[in-house]
Amino acid sequence: MTDCDVLICGLGPVGQLLALLLGDLGVSVIAVDQADGPCGHPRASTMDDEVLRIFQAAGVHEQILENAQVQRSVSYITARSQSIEVLRPEAGDLGHPPLVTFHQPAMERAMVSALEERGAAELRWGCRVETIDNSADAVTAWLRPVAGGRAQAVTARFMVGCDGSHSAVRSRLRIPFGGSTFAQRWLVVDALVDRPLARVPHPHFVGDPARPVVTLPMSPGRHRWEWMIHPGEDQTPFLQPARIRELMAPWISGEEVEVERAVVYTFHARTAARWRVGRVFLAGDAAHVMPPFVGQGFSSGARDASNLAWKFDAVLRGAPARLLDSYESERRPHVMSMQRLAVRWGRVVQTSNPRVGAIRDGMIEALNRSGALAWGRERVKPLPAYRTGVFGSTPRRVPFGRTVGTLFPQPDRLDERLGRGWSVLSGSPDASSVWRDAGLHVVERYSDSWLRAQRADWALLRPDRFVYACGGEDQVATALHALRTTVGSALQATRPRTPTEVAA
Repeated sequence: MTDCDVLICGLGPVGQLLALLLGDLGVSVIAVDQADGPCGHPRASTMDDEVLRIFQAAGVHEQILENAQVQRSVSYITARSQSIEVLRPEAGDLGHPPLVTFHQPAMERAMVSALEERGAAELRWGCRVETIDNSADAVTAWLRPVAGGRAQAVTARFMVGCDGSHSAVRSRLRIPFGGSTFAQRWLVVDALVDRPLARVPHPHFVGDPARPVVTLPMSPGRHRWEWMIHPGEDQTPFLQPARIRELMAPWISGEEVEVERAVVYTFHARTAARWRVGRVFLAGDAAHVMPPFVGQGFSSGARDASNLAWKFDAVLRGAPARLLDSYESERRPHVMSMQRLAVRWGRVVQTSNPRVGAIRDGMIEALNRSGALAWGRERVKPLPAYRTGVFGSTPRRVPFGRTVGTLFPQPDRLDERLGRGWSVLSGSPDASSVWRDAGLHVVERYSDSWLRAQRADWALLRPDRFVYACGGEDQVATALHALRTTVGSALQATRPRTPTEVAA
């Protein structure tokens, strides 16, 4: 006898999002955290359109965007104070702004409020994990109140550690957490502002070898600065109010600025040796951490939650248990590519050698003059595509031209029509009929540009909107056979659910 289907240890943003996604699918969830409530400090600061699409699936994207700021440009400032636009995140095909900055406490309050209003999960604050019994049929965690008292056992079909980089779950499972720690420390200052800073209308990376800086508008009424502290420098003076005001002064032109929080961070690039032990999984910072230079820390954790949620639901409804093996094989390569991108861009920003800085700036200026930088402004992020995993056929080895394994675009908020389960986008009446006879939810778009570009009559989409299979009318039977092999009886047990149904 189990207490719930999934026990989530860690109620940070990744744990909250996973609880929302699972609860909306009808999966019973208990979520615990040693804190007494949502995070009150600004930590994560950026997300992309993939994550906003996941929030849309959870029915909370509008609440998230209310306390966020869309960024339409990112600039790099050379040591000679030349401003070069390195990113222009304006166009996207996922239905949401490609780059958004946010205030983490406001985002967490929105998710926790949704969890409480829907009764999507049982939330237990003020509990820490002491021991884990990971058996063949269930997992039992012994939880002890932080305030003191007797430990209580909670038994679940599955357990997910979303409890951050210092994960107690990962520690109890004795999973190595390998990687590297950046030698440089950074002073991070979050401030309240009475209006947007005129000198920083969008995020700036400043490549000044004397003191590299990152400065970006956050959610409305907030701004963040990050200054690198050189090796050997005492960090204590940097935390003094007078020193912080001195560092902020060049960026302020009459605005009122009140420091909300100042802290020194040492950044990491680490990945757990494995993300699953039996019935226990790791997600978010418990599985991987990365430097913040490309703003993909929380976004990577949100993708973990989206990948895990539908697979838990399918297995609990009768799909083969091996489906869950694909979680790490799909997510790890993408996380590693994001880590490499963050480390590379971090090296660009953190250069403190004037000669190396001059060479770096010269290269960026040359790329800008040649037009190469303009071409890459909207192509810097690795493609949302899987090379291996749960698909009807093996994705192409080269991302260019890949169909199966890619994230399907979302024109006109298409996901609202696709619902929450497996679905088919069809450009052919005959294909629509065959898929409907098989019990699949079909959305007909006879003029869909993606289908035309791929010369396909239909596309079969996973619940996380990655393309499982696509092809002509004569290929429906093959794809349907693969789908039944993948999810078994869970296909008949699942019906599409729209955000409207979830909210109701």
